[in-house]
Amino acid sequence: MTETSLLNWTLDNILVVVIILTRVGPLLFFMPVFGSKSIPAQAKILLCLMVALALASSIKVSAQQMPTTSLGFLIFAVSEIIFAAILAFFARLIFAAIQLAGQMVGIQMGMGMAGVMDPQFGTQVSLIGQFWNIIAFLIFLAVDGHHIFFRTIVESYTWVAPGTLHLSNATYNGIIRGISHMFILAVKIMAPASAAVFFAHVGMGIIAKTVPQVPILIVGMPVNIVLGFVFVGLSLQYFLPLMVNEFQMLNTLLPQLARGMG
Repeated sequence: MTETSLLNWTLDNILVVVIILTRVGPLLFFMPVFGSKSIPAQAKILLCLMVALALASSIKVSAQQMPTTSLGFLIFAVSEIIFAAILAFFARLIFAAIQLAGQMVGIQMGMGMAGVMDPQFGTQVSLIGQFWNIIAFLIFLAVDGHHIFFRTIVESYTWVAPGTLHLSNATYNGIIRGISHMFILAVKIMAPASAAVFFAHVGMGIIAKTVPQVPILIVGMPVNIVLGFVFVGLSLQYFLPLMVNEFQMLNTLLPQLARGMG
């Protein structure tokens, strides 16, 4: 009897860990920093397992919530993955806005062809976008942005039971507003450097018309690059509070979004 009880207890706890993994795993794979392609998959899997084991004793999840059929488990897993992906999607919008701003400034500076591989998303981005991305990652970790996800995932089990995802019109509207906010944030980030380079273009255009002897095509490129780098550096004082405000807003938005899907 003792061995049978111990076996049942072990199986129940394994099922609880599997239920938690279906939500925690996708979130950690999708979220910024930890979801980077530069982090080995083995390290991500180990981190997911550690978090699931730590949460198994602190949240109210029972093995009876696991579906008994293959189709039921598939639907269960898909709903959990969608839930985690939506939460991570909003955080990635912030970094997508940074990349967009860096790409636009880089093109204005004449550095559109000078791109580097971004290890976070696995895509080619401009040097300016990569620089701003690194600063944003450091700010994200400095303000404990990763704790937002862990806190939200723990509290989400009280709002959204496993496998009971509900997508309403408010969720879709929130996604649309998040995407529109991404473009607004990109304009805010690029505004100082972009405006400086734009006025430099206007000034060189005036010089080219009034003093045709000046070789604008030769002089203009280094001037644009120097001005761009100078104002990108000066804008960091404005970039820091902007990112802190965005991550604080994310701290409020993610719990509200999770409750709305319950």
